[in-house]
Amino acid sequence: MNTKITRYFPAALVIFHVIGFVLFTQSDSASDLTWLNLMLCGTLVFLAESNLKKAALVFSIIAVGGFLIELIGTKTGFLFGEYAYGEVLGWKLFGVSLIIGVNWFAIVLAASNVARLVKAPIVIQALLAGLFCVVLDFAIEPVAIKYGFWKWLGGEIPIFNYITWFGFAVLFAYIYVKNSRVVNKTAIWLFGIWLLFFIALNFI
Repeated sequence: MNTKITRYFPAALVIFHVIGFVLFTQSDSASDLTWLNLMLCGTLVFLAESNLKKAALVFSIIAVGGFLIELIGTKTGFLFGEYAYGEVLGWKLFGVSLIIGVNWFAIVLAASNVARLVKAPIVIQALLAGLFCVVLDFAIEPVAIKYGFWKWLGGEIPIFNYITWFGFAVLFAYIYVKNSRVVNKTAIWLFGIWLLFFIALNFI
């Protein structure tokens, strides 16, 4: 996509999240807009890719794969533990919020592009991306539980939730980095913005 347009994407993400943070401090119902935030983030990160044709393929793999993983997870409790999605993430299919596929895509690309700043083989970058995804998940989980994104039926987050997250994130990150050669600066910004955003929400 034209870089004259994409260079404004980070600013758009900052503005949107500042507004979102203010709304969260004013009303618990602000969480109802979370699906819109995820859609915006996923769209901007996608459009910031240098090769949209390959990006579409990667998006399809990660979004569909992520949704199916979550479907198996919610129905069996085997992958992540016993959990269920709330109502704030929008439309569901078989009990899984459809937007969660976009969430997987955005998180993986954000973490992967931070990892790509390290000059290393793709496998190492994918492992780093998986680690960064888990770091972000640590920040997201308390907020997600508090505002009803999803709930853990056992009351606690199982440790193997993070292990499974790491494993699938590494797989998706490898697929992405293998098919993308140009650093996505918007995705790097998104990682930093989300990390600060969710850390800040943990304190309100």
